[in-house]
Amino acid sequence: MFHKIAALFALIFISSVTRASDSLRLKSIPHPLSWNAQPADLHIRSASSFTMKAAKGTDLYCFVDGSYYVHQVPMLLFKPDSAFIFSAKLKPQFRKFYDGSAILLYTDSSSWAKLLLEKMEDGSVAIGSSIVRNRVTDDNYHRTIPGNEVYLKAVRAGKVYCFYYSTDGKTWNLLRTFSLENPENLRIGFYAQSPKGEGLTVDVSDLRYTAAPFKNFFTGE
Repeated sequence: MFHKIAALFALIFISSVTRASDSLRLKSIPHPLSWNAQPADLHIRSASSFTMKAAKGTDLYCFVDGSYYVHQVPMLLFKPDSAFIFSAKLKPQFRKFYDGSAILLYTDSSSWAKLLLEKMEDGSVAIGSSIVRNRVTDDNYHRTIPGNEVYLKAVRAGKVYCFYYSTDGKTWNLLRTFSLENPENLRIGFYAQSPKGEGLTVDVSDLRYTAAPFKNFFTGE
């Protein structure tokens, strides 16, 4: 009974702090999280899961030649340790093409890295990644997946960053490696987008964070 009461108290506490100016505390993350902008909706479901909604017309994107740039999404971010393993299960409630949600590594409004689960124009659901430097992107479209949910992971060890995905949260597959500029300004977390639709709700669950470098390059564990 004590554990149930404690869990309920923690849930009430973190659920009450949802405004853009406030910080959020989740038990699974040892650092405070903060919003860059108010989400359309937010619901904390447990110490390691929440649901957020991005409004209509939200997007975080720039074209490969730098000719197009948009930075209009709700981002929930925190400042990580110098080495980390960060993962979660993302389940967007897709409606329109380009609806999506991502794990985000963010240094400033011109430079970031994202691992995105996105609905494509043909109706498929794909994992893609972008490394953006000075508003110029290096995009990769990695693979399509069945269904509308996947586990995504970002890790850092020294100057090396890696992205991974998993269908079960246990067997991880390496997608790409990269470096980031200005890592001293790095914050990490999540965002959601709906550039062509009326909004997107995404369930984030099984949230995990370890302040340590990975030992296995190919699994990020």
